[in-house]
Amino acid sequence: MASALSYINYMLQTGQVSEVLAICASTGDTSAAAALYASYLTPQIKSAVLLPFKKVTPQQLSQPLGSGATVFEIPGVFDDCMKVVEALSERYDVALLNSKNAWRILGQESYSYEIAQDFEYALSDKVVVVPIGNAGNISAIMSGFLKFYATGIITSLPKILGVQSEHANPVYRYYLEPNAVKREFVPVAVRPSVAQAAMIGNPVSMPRVIHLVERYNQAAGRQRVFFAEVAEQEIMDWELIANRNGHVACTHGGEALAGLVTAKKQGLVADTDIGVLDSTAHALKFSGFQEMYFANQIPPEFNIQPDAALVNAPRYLHPQDLKKVPAPGKPLGGADFNRFVNRMAEEIGAVLNLKKI
Repeated sequence: MASALSYINYMLQTGQVSEVLAICASTGDTSAAAALYASYLTPQIKSAVLLPFKKVTPQQLSQPLGSGATVFEIPGVFDDCMKVVEALSERYDVALLNSKNAWRILGQESYSYEIAQDFEYALSDKVVVVPIGNAGNISAIMSGFLKFYATGIITSLPKILGVQSEHANPVYRYYLEPNAVKREFVPVAVRPSVAQAAMIGNPVSMPRVIHLVERYNQAAGRQRVFFAEVAEQEIMDWELIANRNGHVACTHGGEALAGLVTAKKQGLVADTDIGVLDSTAHALKFSGFQEMYFANQIPPEFNIQPDAALVNAPRYLHPQDLKKVPAPGKPLGGADFNRFVNRMAEEIGAVLNLKKI
């Protein structure tokens, strides 16, 4: 998005345009970035966002609103918003900032360059795992690695694994057909997914994907792009497992990790491969799904049942023999406060089975 807005700013500074309406369809992350960068360049650039009504988290919705974008919530899902935005871009003088925009794809290619740098350009045993929604990320990653490979900066192309939920899986379905001549892309009607930003049944970058997958595999001399499908249950469970092991993964990170595990079981990924997983957003932007998981309140259409071993909740601690406790504006003092502190420490020590010193 920084790349796209930088180009628009260049057009403004060189007098090619005097003002721009930057518009995008989004389930949250694209709109957050578009609105933020556009806010740097007001009043010449204004931003507008189309979101599917009640299909984004409150945290995702708050970001474009906070950056001053005009936000429209419309019926349907992301694919419906995307069609409206495409119609607007065909009829009005606006800048479409979805991943269909070539300025954005060029910016996203930096993902590949940074991965190559991080591994000192040795990529033969690497696998880059990315969730697929509108298919901009996977397109940019393939394009970036191909450019590095063509210049000789890298001498091998890493594996790329695209992952989709079984509730939104048009790209995975397309590549189920092994014969490229017989493949036919068919959009799907999406079902509710906790990986909301990937809940897209007709990705606008699909033509790019088809073209780049063929180029990528040809350049590598063998198949290096693979696709995996995962269940909603796996997405949530692996997100929570990732975060219990020191990560800050959102549901899309859970989708990527679930895809890596699936691909390993299928023999697409070797024990010696090193995985690089794309999470796409911060865990807090999808914390509502974690809350529903812990409370066993995820709607049935998601097909998710909480694993008791992953459920967590705060414990309210108030020993029955402790009559006086502090409250806002009503602090304890003296012996009462000391008793409170000591009794609470005793209770916590007992719950956690701590050894006294």
